Amino acid sequence: MKELFKKTFGSEPTFKITVPSRVNLIGEHTDWSEGFVLPMAIDNVNMVSYVKPRDDNKIRLFSESISSDEKPYYELTTMSERVKEQWIQYVQGAVAMFAEEYTRKALKGFDILIESTIPIGAGLSSSSVLTMTSLAALGVVNKFVDGDSQYSVDEAIKLIDEKGDSGESHHMLSRLCMMGCWAEYWYGTRGGSMDHFATTVSRKGSAILLDNRTHDYKYVPVPEELSIILCNTMVRHNQLYSGYGERKKEAMSGFAKLERKYPELTNIRDANIDQLESVKSSLTKMEYIRLKHIINENVRVHSFVDALGKKEYKAMGDIVNEAFESLCYDYEVSCEELDIMQEAAVDSPGCYGARITGGGFGGCIVAFVDKSKKDEFMSSVKSKYDSNLMIKNAGISSEIWEAHSGNGMKIERI
Repeated sequence: MKELFKKTFGSEPTFKITVPSRVNLIGEHTDWSEGFVLPMAIDNVNMVSYVKPRDDNKIRLFSESISSDEKPYYELTTMSERVKEQWIQYVQGAVAMFAEEYTRKALKGFDILIESTIPIGAGLSSSSVLTMTSLAALGVVNKFVDGDSQYSVDEAIKLIDEKGDSGESHHMLSRLCMMGCWAEYWYGTRGGSMDHFATTVSRKGSAILLDNRTHDYKYVPVPEELSIILCNTMVRHNQLYSGYGERKKEAMSGFAKLERKYPELTNIRDANIDQLESVKSSLTKMEYIRLKHIINENVRVHSFVDALGKKEYKAMGDIVNEAFESLCYDYEVSCEELDIMQEAAVDSPGCYGARITGGGFGGCIVAFVDKSKKDEFMSSVKSKYDSNLMIKNAGISSEIWEAHSGNGMKIERI
């Protein structure tokens, strides 16, 4: 990659930025309402970028997905108006939020070569990884900022490597992650901050239990005898044009009615199922089932963490399967391919449970499997899914692989 960088831009890179993908173990469609989530960084699927700071405001980007002989790289500036290319808009969102935090519009730019192994549209956070990569690149060029505090590049690299859940590292990383969340608001999506935290603060061997109200998090060890398997339906989704926003509107509309009876509630995450049932007659069907999913999902997150800590894998699997049913019938973000994949997973050897991970409308099923049976499981799932008549007629071939937990963002001087 360094040789390709030099060939493309005519000079050597000075920084290497690695940002992993993530899989959310449980806690789906809860982060935007200040709820709880349990994601894990994926060490073996990531975005690796080589960067060189510039003295002007140009940003030159190379990626095999958008470059050609006629256009070896994409060029814009830190002052450019919104461009039409969607993936470049994630970079621009990062620039906009960094400039706001930095309180300086004339940010310096950079040359960047991007190589990613993250499947697009699989629910594994490729867009948020690009956003956090862009923020890291802006940081090594313009220094990292956190409110009134400013960090040199080496100070920031040290704090990022520490991956703390308290102290100065936690404070700086939390601010950086929230900038990533706001950048995607700028882009047009209205999710929460889970992806940004998962891809930035994660530690190898653990998932993170994240409170999306306080942005406090703690590390939850993942037992070595448990395999986390991702089963990609190979059906893509785009949350900007999916029903994601409509479901959020329905949930918030229902919460407004719930809040009238219980004014002490400040967000959906504060409500319990008894309170929801008490106002059911005043809610539309859609308002009721959207709220039902979110309220129960927050409870499931804590139940899952408890079962995982006690290594009660059957109970953990039951919670996961219940979460899948809720995503199917209450939040309604499944599709036929996801249904087929989940059924194939739970009917395969060694599987404790399986559910949709990510926004839904396609993408991946995450399965929790006895590690001693992972190879048999993966072979079985692929055979069952790929041989399904509907899947065969669509010409789809699944991808099944084990997710290895890893560290979040890493920045290195070259």
